[in-house]
Amino acid sequence: MPRRGDFLPRKIDKRSILLEVAENLICRQGFHSTTLADISRESGISLGNLYYYYKTKNEILSAVTERQIKKFDTYKTDLDLIPDPRYRLVVFIKMSIVDCDRIAAYGCSVGSLSQELNKGNGCSLDELPNPLKGPLDWASEQFRLMGKQDANALGGWFFATLQGAALLANSFKDTEIFVEQAERLIAWVDSL
Repeated sequence: MPRRGDFLPRKIDKRSILLEVAENLICRQGFHSTTLADISRESGISLGNLYYYYKTKNEILSAVTERQIKKFDTYKTDLDLIPDPRYRLVVFIKMSIVDCDRIAAYGCSVGSLSQELNKGNGCSLDELPNPLKGPLDWASEQFRLMGKQDANALGGWFFATLQGAALLANSFKDTEIFVEQAERLIAWVDSL
């Protein structure tokens, strides 16, 4: 027999909805072009309720940055279950390929957010952590675990290649650019 509350809608997590919408808008149109009214309209949550959670755009930017970092930390935990560091890198690339339609349409959300943090919007990397630091450090660690002496340089090259491919795919709205470069990166990692 159903209980009294079984038919009532569950409480909506407005904070999560606002962050998801803000993250997508910032990725699509940039931080400067995104207004609190845009976030309110797209989320379906009133501006008054938005102000309850976030008083300023900078508070939202800070929360979106923290969310990106937490997402990667969760993703990293799953990747680290793979015993071979080489294969971890390959899986990371393949997961990026799965997301290539969004990357071609809007760019890399982490890369875009990192760029936004450097555009003089009142929040900077001096105040907020760079969301690319965790993935970059993780990639360098994989090369270190593979016994590579120049692990930091290889990690940097690995991410520069992915970010460059994302930028080109987005600039030309062409998923094939990203897929081709990602597949070349997989072949390179496999050759090490």
